[in-house]
Amino acid sequence: MKDITRLLCMVLLSFLVVTGCSRRDILDDYPVSGVEVRLDWNGVTEKLPEGVRIIFYPKDEKGRKIDTYLSVTGGEVKVPSGHYAVVIYNYDTETVLIRGEESYETIQAYTNFCKLGIAGTEKMVWGPDPLYVVNIDDLDIQNSEETLILKLKPKLVIRTYSFSIKVQGLSNVSNVIGSIGGMADHYFLGKAYAMCDDYPINIDLNVKAGKIEGVFTTFGLPEAIITRLEIKLPVMMNLMIIKVDNSVQEVKINITEAVQEPTGGGEGGEGEETKPPALVEVEIEDEIKVDDVETPPDGNGGMNGDVDDWEDETDIVIPVE
Repeated sequence: MKDITRLLCMVLLSFLVVTGCSRRDILDDYPVSGVEVRLDWNGVTEKLPEGVRIIFYPKDEKGRKIDTYLSVTGGEVKVPSGHYAVVIYNYDTETVLIRGEESYETIQAYTNFCKLGIAGTEKMVWGPDPLYVVNIDDLDIQNSEETLILKLKPKLVIRTYSFSIKVQGLSNVSNVIGSIGGMADHYFLGKAYAMCDDYPINIDLNVKAGKIEGVFTTFGLPEAIITRLEIKLPVMMNLMIIKVDNSVQEVKINITEAVQEPTGGGEGGEGEETKPPALVEVEIEDEIKVDDVETPPDGNGGMNGDVDDWEDETDIVIPVE
């Protein structure tokens, strides 16, 4: 019995030794180097995000994908030597979601459908909240005992716009729903360009004092417009005015020229990319006139913010440009 026990112990010990050597061989195949990320938020935003996610995408067989989280100011990451593409972005967004994370070329930010419960708004998506991105196309990490220091400045990839439109006959209005068509509804973090899937983007509206005021956010202009390709994609503001008698008055305004990206003379210096303004005021000279309607028998006229009251009474269609 003692001989059998001794034999089993020797076999187990041999297994542990072999396993340990195998494990060391695996680690030796991927020697890691320290990469210290230092994020500079000066001039980017005064309201810092909670933290960032950083992904190292290997570009050769030497590297391995590293996906981790850092503080808002950065931190140190252990990465095997090799060539990498790198993406960094803040993860504390409410409306912005991430998909296509499997590669540097496909990772992108987008927003979900609004789901307002109103017929015709099924394709409307939320505007994105602030998203800050760093992308590095090629980073060479050597096998070294010295820490590689990366000093990086995140870039805001969201654009915010505001507008005001004069309106006559607001007493005839029950509600207003607005959307923007033709602007970017998703953004490729690695390749740093925006695209449009033709989803209308929701506008945050406020109706008061004879005006319709609104604010909307997007991922900017689609690449086709930025590069001035022959394809002309108009940027249209679509307003759906719900009157007190449940009839609908639709207004479309072309704001293509008003939302163009700056081409020079901005905050960037010579040879630098021009930094777009934090808030773009869209000037609209059009004035909307709402025709008079008869007040319903219950006497409920004027603005009413409860969309549930008219949800089941009419089918409302938002045009998608």
